[in-house]
Amino acid sequence: MRRRNLYGFEDRNTTPYRQVVRNNMLPRIFDELETRSDYRARVANIAAFNRKSETHLRGISCTAVKFGISFNTKFLNQANALVNIYLDGSVQVSTGATEMGQGVNTKIKQLVAEEFGVDPEMVIVMITSTEKNNNTSATAASSAADMNGGAAVDACVRIRERMAEVAAKNLNRPDSTHIVFADGLIYDERDRGQSYRWPELVKMCYLERVSLGERGFYSTKGIDWNADTGIGSPFLYFTQGAAVSEVEIDRFTGHMKILRSDLLMDIGKSINPGIDRGQITGAFVQGAGWLTNEELRYAPEGELQSHSPTTYKIPNIGDLPEIFNVDTIVNEENTVNIRGSKAVGEPPLLLGISVFMAVKNALSHVSHGEIPKISAPATGEEILKRLTEYATRPAAVGAGAASS
Repeated sequence: MRRRNLYGFEDRNTTPYRQVVRNNMLPRIFDELETRSDYRARVANIAAFNRKSETHLRGISCTAVKFGISFNTKFLNQANALVNIYLDGSVQVSTGATEMGQGVNTKIKQLVAEEFGVDPEMVIVMITSTEKNNNTSATAASSAADMNGGAAVDACVRIRERMAEVAAKNLNRPDSTHIVFADGLIYDERDRGQSYRWPELVKMCYLERVSLGERGFYSTKGIDWNADTGIGSPFLYFTQGAAVSEVEIDRFTGHMKILRSDLLMDIGKSINPGIDRGQITGAFVQGAGWLTNEELRYAPEGELQSHSPTTYKIPNIGDLPEIFNVDTIVNEENTVNIRGSKAVGEPPLLLGISVFMAVKNALSHVSHGEIPKISAPATGEEILKRLTEYATRPAAVGAGAASS
């Protein structure tokens, strides 16, 4: 049913708010994930398991995400950066992005290093300060690397253009059209016989009084949103993905564990695959915990009882899927964002819904043909409550295979 209702299927690719979903990869993701996860065979195996087991239930589900990237408030979609090059060849970059463990500084470091063709160790990303970067937008909406990276690259491009002119002059070239910055060297791509090392060119530019600093700016193009009418294009692009999760439930205690999860995402061309993989796995586990473990409990007087790690259950190592497959597809057609990349912070969190829906699928095998009802979070107590209800309810006459 989900596959038949995907965006892009039979040319249905317009959202309710009338934005066209371009470069839609969901049909491809569903097709590939179905094969990679051996989905059909596992559905049949789970049905057979549930008919035989008197102690456990299993369930499986495939859910998708289409996550729009940009701030819905248009003016927030802007960023600035300050890039300075020093005589020892080091490059200092300041942006409005706040590093909180998500790796945004590493991505910015890589982007700046690539622009100048130097080792990333030559680039120093400064702590965020409004003394360097004014009127910064929040590091949110999964767009910090997009916007601040774009601003940093904008500054680098203009510095590099000036430096390329100096290089061309000293290489006796008529213009800088063919000047290349790569592997710490600067040369004319038509003749690599003569080149300058990066620190040498930096010193030459300084001696010729060429500015080695620049302020960069980025504003997200092509977005427009009317909050009054609910119509427009509030997002630059969509990060997409799908997940297949299989769970096992103890019929006597309601305890649930994730047997296997297969994730497949379109994140464009990754700037840093290691960081992105960490973001995908971490967000998925966070999403699974949000829908299965993390419950706010209040006393009758209104006092919050689940107020610390001793009473509020965040996912731990034991809550991870026993088999955890995470992969991305190659999407060469994504060109609207920096380096063809896509944001990956928040979107995978919603793939945790596959775990919740797998619990619901498991309960469908004992719900006497009814669509099972379960509230989030699907804690062990909540699952046991539903199992008890279905165990004490007589089977409906003519109930289907799900009740057997």
